[in-house]
Amino acid sequence: MPTDSLIIDCRGAPVPEAGAKILAAFNASAPGTAFSAIVDSGNWTYGLRMWLLEAGARHHAQPETEGSWRVSIERGSSPALVTAPGLHHLVSGADGTIWTCERAERVLRIDGGKRRVVAAKAVARKASHLALHEPSNRLFVADSDANEVIALRADDLSVVQRWPAPGGPQLPLASPEGIVCVTGGTTGTLTIAWPRDGGYHAQTIKVGSNPHDPLVSADGAFLFVPCAGAGELVKVRLSDAQIAGRIAVGEGPSHLVRTADGSRVYSANSWDGTLSCVTAEGEPVGSAPSGRWAHAIAASPDGRWIYVANFLDDTLGVFDAQTLARVALLPTEPYAHGLDVSPDGRTVVATGFGSNHVRVYDGRSHAELARIEVGQGSAHTAFTPDSRTAFIGCSVSDHAACVDLGEMRCVARLH
Repeated sequence: MPTDSLIIDCRGAPVPEAGAKILAAFNASAPGTAFSAIVDSGNWTYGLRMWLLEAGARHHAQPETEGSWRVSIERGSSPALVTAPGLHHLVSGADGTIWTCERAERVLRIDGGKRRVVAAKAVARKASHLALHEPSNRLFVADSDANEVIALRADDLSVVQRWPAPGGPQLPLASPEGIVCVTGGTTGTLTIAWPRDGGYHAQTIKVGSNPHDPLVSADGAFLFVPCAGAGELVKVRLSDAQIAGRIAVGEGPSHLVRTADGSRVYSANSWDGTLSCVTAEGEPVGSAPSGRWAHAIAASPDGRWIYVANFLDDTLGVFDAQTLARVALLPTEPYAHGLDVSPDGRTVVATGFGSNHVRVYDGRSHAELARIEVGQGSAHTAFTPDSRTAFIGCSVSDHAACVDLGEMRCVARLH
């Protein structure tokens, strides 16, 4: 890491203020330079660590003096992800429709077959991620600035309802029954909204320290909530929002996947760099080392492989889902924020927020198939149902890159 040229004193500042000061300095720095932040020991918690991880700010920390830590940070080629306002997250429908949102106001609907934008509306202050429930024609937007979830008609993007969701909501999901869930990382909460009388009835409960990306069980009855600050998965019954159990995993669980039959749940644990596996009932199966900042996670449709993107190492670990043996460790672009598998399982796409490229891997042999230029700040990927086309949100360039997976090249950029 380059020698620090700037020191930011964040002592005495609460976590949100300290995080904002650090990211302001990060964005103001030239790529490749480094600086330090001095933070109170009490603030060097999972909240601030997750803030930096999600921003893509590479860092390491060590005690400075009694009561403080020095956090050394290196500026990559892209600004902090949480401040990049461009197109970010995408979801796909059964008919090939793609929906995407900026980390700003707009939500877009794309005709995946014709590769063109067919609708766009400004609905949010700062949209984060989306969830789709096709049976009810509903698209859900987490607005992290407004602390709310927005329900839209998926076909015309008109607003149906908004409801409060405290804690800077980021990652919504919709259960098979159309129950909408989202965590609030800064408040340790989970907000659940049940469909009722043509609208939604919401309730917020406390779940634990720094909850992140929840996962619904295969039968739709339970939700698993990874709480990074507590090193556990919280199992919540969706019918009445009651906590049904707490399951210890590794340090800093962030994102989850499960097998198609729902018998196993896998957790990428960012702080100890491990992959953990438990049964749906909460019994531990095992764990394995993956890499520093093990974070994004995906599973092959046949349940044979588990993929983990290690953000700090710029690597992709491939694991046997049954034995947890790591069978491959592949290089990625800097900060592989998004990790997605095509519906047919034949291709795996790892984005590179600190790059202009993404990498595509063979889902059977695990060999790298292509390195494709798509634009700056690639974040997430959605596929057409036939697995022939991938749409990739590029948050810095502010477009959706359309990649032909047969030709392995970017064929369009949609705004």
